[in-house]
Amino acid sequence: MIKSTLLAATAATGALCAQGIPSLELNYDFPDFGAMLSADDYHGPVFKLSHDYPKELPKLDPEVDKILNIDFKTKWKEYAIAVRDYTFKDNINLKDNELSFTFSGEQAQKWFHVPWQHWGANGREGFHGLTKEGPLNEKQIAPTQTFATSAYAVGFYNAQGGYTIGQTWQNPSSPDLSYVSENGFPEGTVVAKFLFTTLGEDQVPQLANPVSWNAYVYKKDIPGSDANSNERVQTKVQLLQMDIMVKDSRATEANGWVFGTFAYNGALKHENPWKNLQPVGLMWGNDPEITLSNSNPEPTKTIINDKLKETVINDDASLPAQHLGWNSRLNGPADNPSSSCMSCHSTAQFPAISGIMPFLNNPPVEIPADGTDAGADWMRWFRNFDDSNTAFDPGRALTTDFSLQLSKSIQNFLDYSASIQQGNYAIEYWIDGKAVHSISRGAPQE
Repeated sequence: MIKSTLLAATAATGALCAQGIPSLELNYDFPDFGAMLSADDYHGPVFKLSHDYPKELPKLDPEVDKILNIDFKTKWKEYAIAVRDYTFKDNINLKDNELSFTFSGEQAQKWFHVPWQHWGANGREGFHGLTKEGPLNEKQIAPTQTFATSAYAVGFYNAQGGYTIGQTWQNPSSPDLSYVSENGFPEGTVVAKFLFTTLGEDQVPQLANPVSWNAYVYKKDIPGSDANSNERVQTKVQLLQMDIMVKDSRATEANGWVFGTFAYNGALKHENPWKNLQPVGLMWGNDPEITLSNSNPEPTKTIINDKLKETVINDDASLPAQHLGWNSRLNGPADNPSSSCMSCHSTAQFPAISGIMPFLNNPPVEIPADGTDAGADWMRWFRNFDDSNTAFDPGRALTTDFSLQLSKSIQNFLDYSASIQQGNYAIEYWIDGKAVHSISRGAPQE
């Protein structure tokens, strides 16, 4: 059992609720965000952490029941769209897009955030709770992209996932991983994540007809700005990608998880612009027997590997070219072309003994040259899992059942606690006297 007895920081009272109406915060156990314009300079809607976690495991929403009855292998696109539209229900405000996905409490379906994503230099900003994520290298998204920047993202869980988050954070000053490490997330957990970019249509043509949000981002991530500036500024960001995870016991090779990703395609011109998110594919295993190395970091076309049996990729000609993941395993536009959805999420544990990607490990595992067979050290990240209680490093860490957000929240809490106590925790040194890895998608690509 991993616990800390230090008191968590609190958010300021009197914050503005999602509708912009002043209200007193009656429950301020967790900070809402870490970076924002001052309260003197801003008087509009702000991000409010949704953390009224269910005390008992709730019944499945009817939409989730239907999802779990769709064959994700033979009807993968139907499955992906059903999950996407489930997350959209009651959460999109077409009259004022800034109020979309605010989780005001009025929805029939409840959605929840993971706490302690506010901490650190990449922590949540105050408009929509976006955290700074991985780099978007030149030409990574489109051949016309000449500016390297970063993605900004926010994720959320349905009530089944919210129950497990709440079991971990029953006591805001003493997080406990025993429940998730022993039980995993329950069947029907749905996770969704939106990734945004400061890039526009001039850099990435598929970002025409955009879904835009206000955000408080690093100035150096804005095209044409000072690349050395660590100042944050208010700007517009455009929706680039949506990731989904569904706890579906039929996915026996992936801890019972089905992964999916969507890429924004403004050329679709849906009346509801959020539906311009076009499915890239699904993944329910790592195909560990496919060891040939190949990557496509600057995509001019989507390269589909027909030998993969546990990844399916959209072959629709309307889908903008995708780099995908290692040897065409599923990955989204903002993700590293030498990884995969499952390979990254399988490292979710605490402490973070292994890096989120093999080449970010300590010691690093070199990316195999294209056309060569990867060795066992590399393929450790591309193995399958059939037990929700298995950590990436079994016997040395506790699993958070593929939830990088949950493992990151624990790490952030201990970082904060160590900073105010001016002390360290032994658990941070479980690997041969070396500090654990940072649980972040924000590391530079090769």
